[in-house]
Amino acid sequence: MRYAEERDGWILRDNTGLKGDVAAWAKDQLEEDKLSSLPISKYLEKITTSKEREEELYREHLPKCTHVIQAIGFLPSDIPVFERQGKKFAVKADNQTGGFVDEEGKRVKGLYAAGIAWPERVVDPEGNVEYAVGLFKFMKYLKRVVPDWNTS
Repeated sequence: MRYAEERDGWILRDNTGLKGDVAAWAKDQLEEDKLSSLPISKYLEKITTSKEREEELYREHLPKCTHVIQAIGFLPSDIPVFERQGKKFAVKADNQTGGFVDEEGKRVKGLYAAGIAWPERVVDPEGNVEYAVGLFKFMKYLKRVVPDWNTS
């Protein structure tokens, strides 16, 4: 379980950690020392995964499941291949400006995106990288980057 933690003027795991009522409920119901003594433990088994063993663990445990809830976030569709002066090129999102760059790292003029598929990349004071989620953060990001879209 990942919980957001208040720090001096900022929040560790602000975009990836549980907060508020959800965090309180998870601490009371889902932590190892609590889960085994609660009635829900008859229906819920916690499995610790890692990137290295994720596929193996899914193969082992999913066939026994009767219900699955997957809450891993949003996965965007592939970005289409663009064409400029008869030549095809791929683009990559710049999560600092809302713009895009081509394979050479050059800005693609007039191409911008924002929203759940294109969140702002943020780095906290400890150097942890996350993608900002939430309506307030999205609006703050838009207010910062959109004025530049008209001028570049």
